[in-house]
Amino acid sequence: MVEQIAPMKRVLLPIVVLLVVAPLAFAHVGSPNVFFEGRAGGYSVYAVVRPPAALPGAAQVSVRVQQLDIRSVSLLPVMWQAGRQGSPQPIAAQRVAGETNLWSAEVWLLRPGSYTMQIGIEGPRGLGEATVPVNAVGMQSQQMKPGLRVILLVSGLLLFLSAVFIVVAIAREGCLDPGTKPTALHHVRGRWGAGFAVLLLTAGVALGAIRWHSMALAYRTQGIQKPEPVTVAVRAKTDRAILELRQADQSVSSPSWTALVPDHGKLMHLFLIREPGLDVFAHLHPFRPDAHTFALDVPRLPAGGYQLYGDVTYENGISQTLIARVTLPEPVGAPLALPPLATDLAGEVICGLPPALGTNAGQAIRDMDDSWHVGQTGPTGFANRATVKHSAGGLVSRLMGGHTLFFENADAVAAGHETSLRFAAFAPDGGEAVLQLYMGMLGHAAVRQADGSVFAHLHPLGSFSMASQEAFRRRDSAIDPTNDTAAGNSPSPMSLPSLEKTPPNRVSFPYQFPKPGPYRLWIQVRIAGRVLTGVYDVEIKAGA
Repeated sequence: MVEQIAPMKRVLLPIVVLLVVAPLAFAHVGSPNVFFEGRAGGYSVYAVVRPPAALPGAAQVSVRVQQLDIRSVSLLPVMWQAGRQGSPQPIAAQRVAGETNLWSAEVWLLRPGSYTMQIGIEGPRGLGEATVPVNAVGMQSQQMKPGLRVILLVSGLLLFLSAVFIVVAIAREGCLDPGTKPTALHHVRGRWGAGFAVLLLTAGVALGAIRWHSMALAYRTQGIQKPEPVTVAVRAKTDRAILELRQADQSVSSPSWTALVPDHGKLMHLFLIREPGLDVFAHLHPFRPDAHTFALDVPRLPAGGYQLYGDVTYENGISQTLIARVTLPEPVGAPLALPPLATDLAGEVICGLPPALGTNAGQAIRDMDDSWHVGQTGPTGFANRATVKHSAGGLVSRLMGGHTLFFENADAVAAGHETSLRFAAFAPDGGEAVLQLYMGMLGHAAVRQADGSVFAHLHPLGSFSMASQEAFRRRDSAIDPTNDTAAGNSPSPMSLPSLEKTPPNRVSFPYQFPKPGPYRLWIQVRIAGRVLTGVYDVEIKAGA
């Protein structure tokens, strides 16, 4: 189905900007909203930013503050190129009727690019501020309604004919004195003027249509949020396989991978998911040998076709998701030596541990934080037999070593409703299993719909890139060394996801499932030095 051209005011400005900057992409697939759960000064905040479908447009922002007696909530969009000093005045959020601690507002984003939404809170604990990175770029082409199309067509035809009649009148009677009737020669001049006007106006309409269609094509191909395809090659060595990723588009306008900044200490977070069973999941971290290439030593994953997702962040705060499909061969090299407890209760190996690190001297290595999960496919091709229903509600996933991970509110999650996905880890004896930091966070989560239309990489603080947040903080500090508000006047947010005391075995991820359907979740936590992966299959119902 051919998409209709968007109104000029929603197309022209984004296209002009996109001609001078690199194409933008959001860091997730099919999940455009941005979630934040953390602290703003002395307050615990849960915020959701819903970017506009097209630019210029209004983002819908809601902020829930756990503490009561909040006097005001303000929102300030800060664009990377403009900085805080070049930003408009903050917008006052309004308290939602019937709610005691929920505030909302519309915030206009005029140009595509990297923003932070500065959330300011004033209350009994003083002033607090939190920063939420947002990639602002169109999400879809606006379709013109049939009625509007007819009105514009008729109006254009009337303007065309009116212009022709005006030219005819000028050519025929422009040089006559008042009251003088035109002669036959004057009528000939009028007909020549009509022909000239028709040719000139037709040429102008044709050139305008060509320009309009080229702008609409550029908007559909570059101005809409979408993952960035990359090329992938697998090179088999004697004792291992090397996977290489290269930028598919290496034109002058495409951003160089030399401009990447690390997120959780890694330039890229790479996810491999075997299809169609979704029974193999790997969270890997390739290294960068040159400006357009990433490479890694592929762990001993089962052979088959995999969907690849890669998360990267650029120096200007833009986050991008890379996608590709790759077929892995049968594993090569010696089997991995696993400790005795590296199997689950059924004897199934579900998490590999990497060998000792090598060096970066011209060869791919395996990162010490690489982890993977190998499960078994159920009769339907989309089931995890290690996940069971708990008698008290929720879902339980068995981990290696006899540990379990409890998805506490699995029954309460619905599409279109923002919430926190809550998990609790338990030891083999039933006691609380203390969670340790894994790349600076208490956990990492990946969410994918069965058909692949939705994929999201989540953290306890939210769905945004921590590297983008840090890039804005560094930029603001460089401009104004006395301004520490970007950091919330507090230590790094990686270690402070909430003000409230959380049990040591629990972690939560703010998220909203964009649509109903079957999903698979992979929840990664570190217990006793090992990264363990819980897997859940959930049928997300439509929200009421």
